[in-house]
Amino acid sequence: MLTDSLISAMRPIWFRGKGRLLGALAPRRGERTATVFGARIDLDLSDLVQREVYLGVFEPRETRWARSRLRPGMTFVDVGANIGYYTLLGAQSVGSGGRILAIEPGPYAYRRLQETVERNRLEQVTTLPIAVGAEAGRLPLYIPPENSGNYSPTMLPSEGGTPVETEVRTLDDLLEEHGVERVDLLKLDVEGFEPAVLRGARRALAEGRIGAALCEFNDFWLREAGTDPEALYETLTAAGFSDTGGEARFSPGCIETRFFVRRDA
Repeated sequence: MLTDSLISAMRPIWFRGKGRLLGALAPRRGERTATVFGARIDLDLSDLVQREVYLGVFEPRETRWARSRLRPGMTFVDVGANIGYYTLLGAQSVGSGGRILAIEPGPYAYRRLQETVERNRLEQVTTLPIAVGAEAGRLPLYIPPENSGNYSPTMLPSEGGTPVETEVRTLDDLLEEHGVERVDLLKLDVEGFEPAVLRGARRALAEGRIGAALCEFNDFWLREAGTDPEALYETLTAAGFSDTGGEARFSPGCIETRFFVRRDA
C-alpha cells in the first residue's frame, strides 16, 4: 500500500505536526509489520502505543535521550518493556556485545515482545514475563479491558482491570541471577509502581551500579500508590542521581519522563 510505504519512509524522521499528518492517513485498526530500529515488528493499530510506534511518533524526546546514552557493549534494563520499543532501541544501540533485560508482566505485551525478539534473533536480549517490586512474591497485575485502546497493565488496583496473579522479583535479585555487574541505563515505566521497583534495587543503588535512569512520573498512578512525583524524585536524587533537565516542577495530573545520571559518573 502507498500509505504504508510513505509511513515507513518517514518513520525515522521527526518533524512538528508529524502525528497529525500521518495519523490522518493511517487506518486505526488492523495489523501492520514495520521496521523499528532495524528490527521487524508486528503492530496492532488499535492500540495507542503500537499505533504511535507505527507512525514513528512514540516518545521522540525520550527516544533521543536513550539513544544518546547507550553505546555498543553496554547493559540496558527495560522495566515495563511493553511490546519492546525501547528493547529494540537498546538492541540496536548496544549491539551483539551488549546485554538487555526486557521485563514485562502483561501477557499480551509479553507475547508480542517475545515474538519480536525471536523473529529478529536478538540474542543479546533476555525477556522476563514477571513484575519487579520491593520484594519477591506473587501479586495481582490488573489488565485493562480489551477495548481500552491502551494496553497498560498496572500492579495497582484499577477500575475495570482484571487481576491476574503475577510473579514478582526484586531488581537486586535479578541482576545477581543474570550476572549483571553494571546497568548503564535503567528504564522505569510501570504505572505508579516505580517506588516499589527502586526499593527492590537498594543494593544496586547503594553500590552505584546504575549509571543512568529514564523514569516516568505519572501523578495519578503514583497517588494511587500512596505517594507522589515529588517523593519519587527525591528517592532518585537521594540515591545519587542528578536530573539532566534541572530541578523538576511537577504539575497536578502530570505524566512526564525525566532523565537522570549519577552525579559521580
